[in-house]
Amino acid sequence: MSDVSSLAIHIIPLAWAAAVSPVILSVFLVVMSLSDDPKLPGVSFYLGAIMVFLITVFIGIFLGHKLAGSDAANPTTLASLDMFLGAVLVLLAFRNFTAKDENKGSRIFKFLQVDPEAGTFSRFRKYFVLGFIAFLTNFSSAIFILAAGREIGIENAGFMPDAVAIIILAIITLLVIEVPLLFFLILPQKSKKLTKPINEWISSHGNIVTGLFCLFIGLLIIYDGMSKLGMV
Repeated sequence: MSDVSSLAIHIIPLAWAAAVSPVILSVFLVVMSLSDDPKLPGVSFYLGAIMVFLITVFIGIFLGHKLAGSDAANPTTLASLDMFLGAVLVLLAFRNFTAKDENKGSRIFKFLQVDPEAGTFSRFRKYFVLGFIAFLTNFSSAIFILAAGREIGIENAGFMPDAVAIIILAIITLLVIEVPLLFFLILPQKSKKLTKPINEWISSHGNIVTGLFCLFIGLLIIYDGMSKLGMV
């Protein structure tokens, strides 16, 4: 259990960072609000997002295994990689600050209109693809998931600790879908009334929220890397 605890210490902060995704939430709320029965679109969208999550985390684990099997896993190299990650997040923050105020979720949704009269499998496939595309284009979350996967790969704690760590990472990272999905399934009518104002707020302020969060985490990671290198 100590291996799981050690992994959790490293990945939980990254998981919470990955969970901050106004774009994903906006797309999901649009999809759910336009459907009479939220079960099929919600579950399909969620499975599409999980698919991207698994691909990303396994790429991170693969990179972690490669680092662990080479001299690149020494503390100096890892600290340098963390500083590079922090710099990327800072750049993403400024990218969000300068982005135009537009609903990215709506653009993605228009790209893949779902016919309510289509068959069950056809609608499942389209909502699945929509969840896949929405999560695939969420670069800030992908960076944190890759970093968490790298930590799991470097630790190389074994199958069970790795599996538990991936499950914890998935649950936290996808809370942005899981929480509203449960809300829609339990209280569908009340959820629809709240969807429009929440989505409008996200559309207007999502870039700023994401930018501030990326800036804070990026600077924190850079400072941590510099501390490990004895630069501060």
